[in-house]
Amino acid sequence: MPELPEVETIKNILSQILIGKKIESVEIRRAKTILGHPEVFEQTLSGRTILSLSRRGKYLIFHFDRDVVMLSHLRMEGKFYLKKKNEDISEHARVIFYFADSDKLCFDDSRCFGILKLSTEQTYMHEKELKKVGLEPFEIKNVDYLLQKANGKNLPIKSFLLDQSVMAGLGNIYADEVLFASKIHPLTPAKNISKNEWQDILNNSIKVLNKAIEQGGSTIRSYHPSQGIDGNFQVLLQAYGKKDQPCPNCHHLFHFTKVGGRGTTFCPFCQMKKVKPLTIGLTGMIGAGKSLVLEYFKRLGASIISSDMIVHKLYERADVIEQINALLDTNQKDKIDIDLLRNKVAKNPQMRKRIERIVHPLVKEEILYFIRHHHNDITVCEVPLLFQSGFDTLFDLNLAVVCSETIQLERLKKRNPMSYQQLLLFAYKPSEFYTKKADLIIVNDGDETLLEKEVSKIFNMVQSRLN
Repeated sequence: MPELPEVETIKNILSQILIGKKIESVEIRRAKTILGHPEVFEQTLSGRTILSLSRRGKYLIFHFDRDVVMLSHLRMEGKFYLKKKNEDISEHARVIFYFADSDKLCFDDSRCFGILKLSTEQTYMHEKELKKVGLEPFEIKNVDYLLQKANGKNLPIKSFLLDQSVMAGLGNIYADEVLFASKIHPLTPAKNISKNEWQDILNNSIKVLNKAIEQGGSTIRSYHPSQGIDGNFQVLLQAYGKKDQPCPNCHHLFHFTKVGGRGTTFCPFCQMKKVKPLTIGLTGMIGAGKSLVLEYFKRLGASIISSDMIVHKLYERADVIEQINALLDTNQKDKIDIDLLRNKVAKNPQMRKRIERIVHPLVKEEILYFIRHHHNDITVCEVPLLFQSGFDTLFDLNLAVVCSETIQLERLKKRNPMSYQQLLLFAYKPSEFYTKKADLIIVNDGDETLLEKEVSKIFNMVQSRLN
């Protein structure tokens, strides 16, 4: 959806080519685009001359002679195209303004969400559409205004910024950019944003919007500010649309989530969540030392849980045993034989997927329950198949433990000389798999003392961010 910079760009473009033009007639091809009576709309604008254009939030406003004002909102795909009278128009033209000269202005809207509405100079700011539009960042002189608006609001800050009645002008693209520049996690409750952080948000809102206006806005998917014109700010975007790309500041990979149903991109490291508990998903290569890392986190005061332990308990549940017996055509009684299960899965990869469909939802349920009911500052959950299962989205940060392949084989042989090859076949992933996906990496090629130091460093770093 075009946001404030795009609408400002459109206003500037149209002001150069429309001011002084007199409307001869109006053709409405989609009556629902007009808020009000289409016939009154046509009759009122016929003979009117465009004096100026202005903008309020994301609304584009046309000012005519004889006290006539037209409000327009482009919504998802609305666009204004100036054409010669003999030029063809697109199938998406919803309203056409014919001028007294040889031009016509087409309001194109492929998604049919845009609106046009008539008003007057005295009343247009009191129309319900504009009445609920809050101050723009450029108009806010005292950050206490935002602090007061956010008081007691548990809404995530990303959703709060998208509320145009609070602060007009930030849409999905620029909210991501402002929060990234302000180093604030998008899920932070608005009520928890400090006065200094609100000042950062306000300053960065002004800076980002001004830069975007200077560059002509952003071209996202099919949106262009005018025919033949592209917004250049998309090449300067720091966060929006950068899922799985490295953060320009810390080089950790950007995460993608949904906040209030809106796609949201953020850096989990630069924008580390400050609301406790902060959750860490722990994974890594088989034999790299995940269990030892989990134990070190426990010693440092973190709440810990292992998905392997959850699975072992699930394999003793009667309902789970019944489902897996039916799948494997076995008659296991008190608990599932893990070695038997592993043998079956090694021979039939599709069987593994079927078992995961039984077990993974139950594991997820247990993890979320544990997180909700443990109130230490930091909670760490070991999940060997963190990325394969999609569980990485459950956590604020994802930590992977890796080691060289030579050391991995040595450790597995010591652990179980008879079955290490089978273990590798069952759960092998190279270190690159984890280093490309995880937010934090521990390389465990040394002794346990070095490993403990690495865990302590990460724990202290995370705790310092929370405080």
